[in-house]
This record gives sequence, structure tokens and C-alpha cells, in this order.
Amino acid sequence: MSDPRPICVPERTVLDNGLTLVSEAMPERRSVSIGVWLRAGSRDEPGALMGVTHFLEHMLFKGTETRSALDIAHSLESRGGHLDAFTTREYVCYYARCLEEHAELALEVLADLVGRSVLPDEEIEREKSVVREEIQSYEDNPEEKLHDVLAEAVWGADPLGWPILGTLESLEALTGPEVRRFYRARYRPRSLVLSVAGSFDRGRLAALAAERFAAAGGEPLGLAPAPEVQPVDAVFVPRDVTQLYLALGRPGMPQFDDRRYAFAVLNAIVGGGMSSRLFQSVRESAALAYSIYSSADFLRDTGMLTVFLGVRPERAAEALARVTQELARFAHEGPSREELDSGRSQLKGSMILGQESVSNHMTHLAMDEIYYGRAWPLETHLERVARVSVDDVMELGREFLMPEGFTLAALGPEQFERPVKQAWPPGAPAR
Repeated sequence: MSDPRPICVPERTVLDNGLTLVSEAMPERRSVSIGVWLRAGSRDEPGALMGVTHFLEHMLFKGTETRSALDIAHSLESRGGHLDAFTTREYVCYYARCLEEHAELALEVLADLVGRSVLPDEEIEREKSVVREEIQSYEDNPEEKLHDVLAEAVWGADPLGWPILGTLESLEALTGPEVRRFYRARYRPRSLVLSVAGSFDRGRLAALAAERFAAAGGEPLGLAPAPEVQPVDAVFVPRDVTQLYLALGRPGMPQFDDRRYAFAVLNAIVGGGMSSRLFQSVRESAALAYSIYSSADFLRDTGMLTVFLGVRPERAAEALARVTQELARFAHEGPSREELDSGRSQLKGSMILGQESVSNHMTHLAMDEIYYGRAWPLETHLERVARVSVDDVMELGREFLMPEGFTLAALGPEQFERPVKQAWPPGAPAR
């Protein structure tokens, strides 16, 4: 029986103003997701303006030449839609989700806040208080704080090691003229990707984008170079908490590496869910942790493999030893056929289920454009996953899972600093 679902074909156009429009019409849906993506993130900002990329994400909602902050908030919310934004190390996204009949309004609002924000001094000073609270909330969240500590330990002084939010000191140092100058230089059509998925009139939205993003294209963005590899280390942050939080991290694999599919399968097997080796061994068999998982982040020129767990402080050394044993065992033995099939099926299911969301379609279109300059069909990704072999994963295990290659970051009661740091890296002499 043939598949009755319509075939959605992504389209890509570079408008005369330099803006890249990527879109996927899904006429069977009744909603649309629209994102305006900046092709640079926090790692691409100068050290003197640490945190300015994230700060601007906040500020662009504070008023434009024609809309107040309340007008922006009310525009789609009053029609059942949603408007928001987020900042990462390599891109910033401003996005809207709404009914198909409000697609043009959503695009107008996004173009307005991205291209015509006014950034008055009084709003900048007021928003500093909001971001200050956000930074302090991260300080109070052990898991979030530990990921920042690990990034700094792995990447050192490179911008990849800086907190996306900046610091309290860097936030206070930002001035109105600096913020406005950075905004005018960054947010130009040539530096932006407009991604649209769902039910919409593509010709009308393309014409509207050409009109609303009418500023000159701007110069190509200067992106930060690849970071230098740092020596393996162990760092400890004292905190008055009941648990001890541990994170192991090491440089991983960039987006452009064809082995990333095998790497994603490896991550799924090692710590990607409740059936993973680390979860079953450390939590289920040994009851050493409530939460334990691994994650693989792919960046444009590098990546990060992370293992995170929370343990009772007095069992930290035992938990680290257990994790070390599992990583080393996988590096030497590789996965079983059953584990490989499970890991591939996990990725396949995640990819296919993600296609149910117009917002995921919009995001995938933008990611493909930012990193590859073209759209990759779902079938291509699924084929790459299906081709991953036991040997592929085993080879990556030998390269990336040897415990001595990981840096350790820990956060917890101060009296446990010495035993934790003495336990890492494995086999190191006592310090």
C-alpha cells in the first residue's frame, strides 16, 4: 500500500538582501513555526563583551521603532500563539508558533524585533536586573552550574569555556553604546536564517521577508577559531548541598565528521537512557546514583562528550570507580549486537517522532542550513544510522571512552574535595 501522506520538500532561497530562507510546506497542518536564526553564538563574542549575545536576546523583546514590549508580548499570545528565544554557543534563535492565519503577523513581529529594536539605556539597565537574577539562579542550580564549570575546565580560556550568560561582573560592565553597536553589526540579513515549517503561503512570506528585512546585508560574521585542547584536570566547587554532583567531559566530534552517527549510537548505548550501560550498572545494579546519563554535543569544529551523575558524597569514589570500569570495558570490548540494534533503534525512533512537530521541522531546517548550507532529508539521516556497525562503535569507544581522557568537574560539600580530586584521573599519583 502506498503512503497517503504528502511529501514535504524543503526549499532554499537567498533573497536579494542576503537573508537565507529555508522552508517546508506541510499543508495538512493548521499551524506554522517560524524562526529567525543568527549564525553566531556566545563563543563568537569578544571577551570584553562576555554575555552580550544572551543579553541581546533579552533586549530585543523590549521594544522596537513601532512596538512596545507589551505590544510584542501581546501580538501572538492574544491569538493563542507563542513567541520566545534562546541562545547557544553557536547560534541564537527567535521563534514563533501560531495558527496558519497568523503566519504573516508572526513574521512581521520577528522581523521587527530582530531588525528594528531601539535598545534604550533605561531598558538596558532595567534588564540587567533580570539577567542578574538569571545568573544567580544558575549559581543556585547545581547541575546547571556544574556544566559551566566543566566547560571551563575542558576548554580553558577559550570562549567555549565561558558561561553563555556571562558573569555578574561582565553584565555590569556592558554599556548602552556597546550593546547597540554589537546589535547593529550582528543582526544583518546576511547573518540570518529564516526558517519556516507548517501551513503557509511561501510566496507571500518570501515577499514579506524581503520587505521587512530590508536593511543592507552586512559583512560576513567573524566566527571564533577551534579551541586548543586542554590537559585533563579535576576541579571541585564547594557548595552546601546534600548530594555530590559529578560531571566527566572530554572533547568530542564536530558536526562535519561523518562518524557522528556512530558517535550518537555510542552515546545512546553508554548513557542515553534507562537501558544504557551506565544507568543499569551505576543506578540499577549498584544503587550508587539517582541520576546518571551521558550526552554528545556536536559543534562546528569540535564537540563534547559528557557523563553526569549525582551521588551521596560518601559514595563518590565508589561511583567514579564504577563509571571508570564501564567506560574502560566498553572501550576494550565494544557493544554487543543487541546493544547496537537498540542504540540505532533509539536514534531512529527519536528522529521519526521528532517529525511530528512543525517546530522540530523548522529547527532541523535551520540547523542543516547553519552547519551544511543545505537540507538533509530524514531518509538520509536514517540510512546513515542504519549503516552504523559494531566495528564503527568499537573504534570510537577506543578513541573516546578511555577514562584517562576525561576531565572531572565536581560540586558538593567542601570536605569531600580532597578524596574526589585524588580519585581523578584514574591511575594518577595522589595529590
